[in-house]
Amino acid sequence: MSNENNAQQRFSGYVELAALDRPFLSKSEERRLLEDGIARFGLDPEVARGILLSVAQRKDLRVERDIDARMRAILDRFGGKGRKISKKKFMEAAAIYNGLAGGTLDEEAARIRVKRVMEENEFRARRAGLFLSRRWYGKIGRKGDPEALGQSAPTRGA
Repeated sequence: MSNENNAQQRFSGYVELAALDRPFLSKSEERRLLEDGIARFGLDPEVARGILLSVAQRKDLRVERDIDARMRAILDRFGGKGRKISKKKFMEAAAIYNGLAGGTLDEEAARIRVKRVMEENEFRARRAGLFLSRRWYGKIGRKGDPEALGQSAPTRGA
């Protein structure tokens, strides 16, 4: 039992060290930390996740997976029965996402992540503009999209 407690304490220190210089933990970083907890420290997946979330709460670390869950509720409210999000509400949602992430994301990264949450949950963009198109939505993430390249999105000040 003491060996297991030792592994848990070491993993907790490892997560604290990994989160030392970043206030936001992306899904890929969370997955990497959980893989390390399971492989390096021999922890069960549930125990490793519990320790990670405990450290995140103690160190005021924002976890992308939790922010995405909160955004689904916000988008449900903004989209109504038709599940269509206007450009104005989308921009508000991106600002809220950045606020929930502690202001660490740049505007484009926040918009990309809100768009991803919309697509994962089958929300649609409402038509807008003179020609009633969805071009405003299609443009999000086109230029050097870091998530399309498999990298994490840029953060401010990191």
